[in-house]
Amino acid sequence: MGVERGSETSELKKKLKFEPIGNNLSNLQELGKKLKPIYRGAFRRKYGNLLGLLELEIEISIVTTLAQYYDSYMRCFTF
Repeated sequence: MGVERGSETSELKKKLKFEPIGNNLSNLQELGKKLKPIYRGAFRRKYGNLLGLLELEIEISIVTTLAQYYDSYMRCFTF
């Protein structure tokens, strides 16, 4: 079963075509900055640090590389 799974994974890696697109998140960043502290706190309690993710710089090449090794069936990265 493990051998079959490995061959399926390698076939999927060959077929997977992942092309991330860069999004302009400046509008969302501005909206996040305009939130009053009470609403920001409520948003954080409900969704966690989601607003903090808007401030991160994303390296597209790293995301593309990681996507090649992601196993959606097992929900993990396989190297």
